Amino acid sequence: MNESTWQRPCIGVGLLLAALVGADEASAAPPEPEPPVLERPADDFRRSDPAERDLAPVAESSGMAGVSAAAKHGEVLPLAEVLASVANHDPRLEAADWSTNGAEGRLLSARGGFDTRARVRGLVEPLGYYRNGVLDVRIEQPTPAYGLTAWAGWRIGVGEFPVYDGKLRTGSGGEVSAGVSLPLWRDGAIDRRRADIRQAKLEVERLGRVRDARELDLEADAAAAYWNWVAAGLRLDIDRTLFALALERDIGLRRQIELGALEELVGIDNRRVILAREARVVAAERAFQKAALGLSMFLRDAAGEPRVMGAEHLPSTLPKLPIPAIVDIEAEIDAAIDRRPDRQSRLAAREQAEVELRLARNQRSPKVDLSSWIAQDLGQAPVNLQPFEWVAAVELEIPIPLRQARGRVQTSRSEVGRIDAELRFLADQIALEVLDAHSAVAAAYQRARLAGEQVE
Repeated sequence: MNESTWQRPCIGVGLLLAALVGADEASAAPPEPEPPVLERPADDFRRSDPAERDLAPVAESSGMAGVSAAAKHGEVLPLAEVLASVANHDPRLEAADWSTNGAEGRLLSARGGFDTRARVRGLVEPLGYYRNGVLDVRIEQPTPAYGLTAWAGWRIGVGEFPVYDGKLRTGSGGEVSAGVSLPLWRDGAIDRRRADIRQAKLEVERLGRVRDARELDLEADAAAAYWNWVAAGLRLDIDRTLFALALERDIGLRRQIELGALEELVGIDNRRVILAREARVVAAERAFQKAALGLSMFLRDAAGEPRVMGAEHLPSTLPKLPIPAIVDIEAEIDAAIDRRPDRQSRLAAREQAEVELRLARNQRSPKVDLSSWIAQDLGQAPVNLQPFEWVAAVELEIPIPLRQARGRVQTSRSEVGRIDAELRFLADQIALEVLDAHSAVAAAYQRARLAGEQVE
């Protein structure tokens, strides 16, 4: 028998005798024992332990010590506030809005192809055998109505003109005229200006869908960041609780060691446990700080600045899990394919390519333009200029061998085929994502239920 073994019964007998001697003084009920006072608080172990006091400045130098510091629960940060911040203040959505705004500017520019145009042409010949001057003013108005262009003008020609330029002469008040030009084949059903407008409208729609898809992705990322922040905070509370339990156990063990009930080695081993749990607290603090920084990318103030939320805004527990609904997977897949904004943006891009294909096919056709106008000279004029004039004209143009138009058709058709292949792949990807999401929800619920049973 070693020394510590035989000392234990002696110590126990001594304590018993002391209790009997003081029985008279303790005739009243003994006071309630006070809980042990932790000499090293679990939330401030760096400053309370002389051996680790130099760790406090290191922890505080990061600037994040206040975020993970233990604090009483205050106003809980709800997920809805994070999602609202994403919708209202996230710079990535603001960038998408600026892209849409730029597309609207390009649409306005495309509509400028139908702006009214004014043309003025002046000609003066002061020296020479024939001295004359001509001023010609015309206003043209292109319209989207089958490429029809209307115009009106006034011109005046004074002086002497050669016979071959006799049409430049007008009455003393000039000549007024008005007419229209209508493409019967090429540029009739569609032309570059109308194609540009249609494509610009589709681009506005496409970028709007791209923004919607971006917002959905950001909301999903924000929700993941929020629950990661909540879980990291709760894990930090658990690690601090375990650390506090180790400290409480250390008080009892040291007392038993002082009384000789336990060997000194037990205290040394418990010191190792305490240090291991301290390390877990440090790791949990770092994980919570990182989660808070990750959440701040989605949570912003009115000025758009990130907000780093501390532990005081954490909920005390995770919410109760609802039972996942039993759904028709095929119906869910079909609905997702119809509603997904990323697929709708690709459909808009396909329609843009179809517009370009229609234009390219139209440009292979001959150009047949019908024009008609009326004219009347004003004021004093020679007899041959006084009658009212009405003119009709037809213009025919056939490009040979149409290589430019044929090349555009091939290019546009290839673009439509490329987008069709992407749409088929995207539909398969959406279906797999829906299946994977439902599988993940079902598995997560089962794991959570089993984990709850383990806790109980």
